[in-house]
Amino acid sequence: MDRKRIAALVLVSVLLVASGATIVAAQQSDTARGEPDIEAYAPETAFVPGEEATLQITLNNRGDLDERGQDSLESDVITAQSATARIDDSAIPFTVRTGEQPIGDVGEGQTGPIDFTVVPDENVTPGTYEVPLTLEYRHAYRAEIEDGATIRDERDVTETVTVEVEVTDRARFAVVDVDADVQAGTNGLANVTLRNVGEDPARNVSLSMTPTDPDLSYVTEAGTTETFVDRWEPGENRTVTYRLTAAEEATVRPSTVEFEAVIRDAEGAEAETRTIRSGITPLPAQSFSARGVASDLRVNEDGTFTVEVANDGPLPAEEVVVVFENEAPTGGGGGGGGAAGALGGQTVPLDENVVPRDNRVRVGDLGPGENATATFEAGVREDARAGNRTLNVATRYRDAAGDVATSDALDVVVGVAPERDAFAVEAVDPVAERGGETTYEVAVRNLNDEPVSNVEAKLFATDPLDATDDEAFVSEIGPNETTTLSFTVDVGGDASTKAYSVSADFRYDDADGDSELSEAYRLPVDVTEPENGGAATLIAVVAVVLLALLAGVGYWKRESLAARVGRLRGGSGSE
Repeated sequence: MDRKRIAALVLVSVLLVASGATIVAAQQSDTARGEPDIEAYAPETAFVPGEEATLQITLNNRGDLDERGQDSLESDVITAQSATARIDDSAIPFTVRTGEQPIGDVGEGQTGPIDFTVVPDENVTPGTYEVPLTLEYRHAYRAEIEDGATIRDERDVTETVTVEVEVTDRARFAVVDVDADVQAGTNGLANVTLRNVGEDPARNVSLSMTPTDPDLSYVTEAGTTETFVDRWEPGENRTVTYRLTAAEEATVRPSTVEFEAVIRDAEGAEAETRTIRSGITPLPAQSFSARGVASDLRVNEDGTFTVEVANDGPLPAEEVVVVFENEAPTGGGGGGGGAAGALGGQTVPLDENVVPRDNRVRVGDLGPGENATATFEAGVREDARAGNRTLNVATRYRDAAGDVATSDALDVVVGVAPERDAFAVEAVDPVAERGGETTYEVAVRNLNDEPVSNVEAKLFATDPLDATDDEAFVSEIGPNETTTLSFTVDVGGDASTKAYSVSADFRYDDADGDSELSEAYRLPVDVTEPENGGAATLIAVVAVVLLALLAGVGYWKRESLAARVGRLRGGSGSE
């Protein structure tokens, strides 16, 4: 290599080293000057008039350097320290519900998002608006390193940046009416009417409703339901029906429900509307009352009783059936529980002495405040006591949702009369002569309200009386009808002339064909002397006397004859 080329290479090397030293010296400058350069952005700003929404603002700090220095010094001068942000809503058609917010240090690059709750005015004109965002912060406009320490010159800054937001006239909804007949303890229907209060139609609307109060829930136990609407015009009302149930212990107060809608707007973009809250108030549980109004129940008989059942509201009840099983539910309502067998559920008997013969009477529809009567047939056991009895009835009906429901047990008080005799029995002519045979006639009156048939009567007598013909039969005795039965009674000759008794009972078939045995009826027999009793006695006495006289005369004659014979024999001997 010649000397000229070597000299050139040396010169180039020297120049490169010098240039590098200059660059290093520039990069390692001990001073930097500059300030933050902040812009604000809001990515989603399609707000709806009157709807509360969240405005999310992102800050982007590009930084503005007047004099470059070391990296740490440059960061110092372009960072907004301890920044705060607030929106001034005095000049815009918005209400800002979020006050000043601390942001912290805003360095180079993006910071946020920062959330503000805003509500566009109800009557705001759709369009684009600039929202002013006021920033306050401190920054070092000059920073240098001196003797190894960093020295900063700082100042406080207040500046306003703007964010563009859009107010759209897309569809939005409001609840305009709620008509609910959901009652505590039962299912019901809630008809909710909503209106598109926006300026644009909504397409492919998916409207969801969610009960948020535990007292209210869907019958299906779903947490929420969705209703689809193909097209919903501005100003158009739509009524959506929900099948709900209220807890048995639900109080009468508005229970919160929430509505949300996902729509496609006029531009075909999918959007979610704000949450709409409304209230559905459960009605009090359906109530009925009952009272006994008539009764012909009697111990040891079948009879009827009548109750009056009233619908105490608050809603009409359809296809009401009054149920009597004389049992009270132990629990499980809804509304009502019900009597066993007909209504199901565990029950506790109230009065075992009253036995239902029929247990359902349909009374039809009952509006609030209306009442109806129902008559039931029942039997009262023979060992029951007479007096007032508490019986149990319930109502079975269809509620406003068309579901079958039952009321709580309803106590009714009805009277039960004492047991009555089956017959009234008396002797037609109770007189009988001593020592003779008499036809003993008995008048029998049927005290029942129904005829009795196949009546077999039997007469019982004790010494000195004897029922020689003790049975009689009659095929039927009508209600309150009297018939006469005949028997034969012999009275012993040694009977005293006084009153004796006989008894009679009756086996018969009642109106239901059941065989019954009456109680024993005690009847008098007055024993008297026969009508010719005095003459016969006199004749008997005379006969006795004559017999005695005859006997004496015979004796005298025998004595006289013996004496004469003796004298004759004695005289002969003396001869």
